[in-house]
Amino acid sequence: MIESTTSQNQAPDLSEIVVQVRNAVGYITLNRPKALNTLNLNMVRIIQSTLKDWLSNDKVKAVVVQGSGDKAFCAGGDVRIVRDYIIQNRTDYDLFFEEEYALNEYIYHYPKPYIAAMHGIVMGGGMGIAQGAGLRLVNEHTRMAMPETAIGFFPDVGASYFLTRHDKALAIYLGMVGKVLSADDALFCRLADWYLPSQHWPSLFSRLEELAMRDIPFKPDWNSLLPELGGRQEIERCYISQHLKHISDIFSKPSVPEILQELEQCNDSDWAQETLKSLSKNSPFAMHATQRLLSMGAQLNLSECFKLELALVKLWRNFGEFSEGVRSVLIDKDKQARWNYSTQELTPERLARELPILFGPANRTAVS
Repeated sequence: MIESTTSQNQAPDLSEIVVQVRNAVGYITLNRPKALNTLNLNMVRIIQSTLKDWLSNDKVKAVVVQGSGDKAFCAGGDVRIVRDYIIQNRTDYDLFFEEEYALNEYIYHYPKPYIAAMHGIVMGGGMGIAQGAGLRLVNEHTRMAMPETAIGFFPDVGASYFLTRHDKALAIYLGMVGKVLSADDALFCRLADWYLPSQHWPSLFSRLEELAMRDIPFKPDWNSLLPELGGRQEIERCYISQHLKHISDIFSKPSVPEILQELEQCNDSDWAQETLKSLSKNSPFAMHATQRLLSMGAQLNLSECFKLELALVKLWRNFGEFSEGVRSVLIDKDKQARWNYSTQELTPERLARELPILFGPANRTAVS
């Protein structure tokens, strides 16, 4: 029997999200600092309802989304809970992803200025509530990634869209490896808009409030405002740019085996060996799915990307990779995942049978 423990009518836990309006600016603060502000279904629903309420509220001119504490904006979805949904066969699994993705897509179309203040760790679901923002702000503490393959999952929350708008090979590298990006890397990869030192963030928000109280309609000119406060878009120290040629040459190969073969042939490259070491820990099944998902996403629009990801996530609960990955990384912390699929077992025929929405004949043609 499939059960659900989450009701639409259940009273939300308002302590997990702090909502306040200050001088015509609405602040949504994720408030689970001990859990690195990871998202659960309750939080998704509060954010969604708050944004919809503010849409028709003339007293709210702009929205800032931020995380409480010093460590994280949002480290992703609360995957321990999602793992429980799978193990206990709850329909909350589908509800969580359906509502999370709906919120993520809604943010892209939100008509009021929406600022994602990405301080500290920004991963997974945190990227989902940030990448659709009109201003994606980073600082010296930002550490950004889509590390899902390490827990037997795939980059979701719109990653097939936001990773692939710039460079498909780079997107596949980021998705397969789960590389952690600095603020400058994030700017280079077009996953952030402005760098502003953290010491100047309070000044930015104060200035934002001053302008919101005064200007009608309110359309902040970031190109004027942020440089005045010490912001920059110029890239200073960037790991990704240093290795972009290798990334482009290798991660443009059409399949995971070909990517791995190319890396193995780069015996004299520290970057290639580091990359191979990272990939060796990740779920082979998840890496194959990620490579194909991002290849397809590069050709799709926003809505199509979310539809594809949702269809994929509903299949994913059947494979066991995610449950095992979360166990090994976050529960037992032995870092010894026993993946259900080896690279050698994942033939084209096996992949087409397991994941027809990615590897079926029509999709092979679409991404060739």
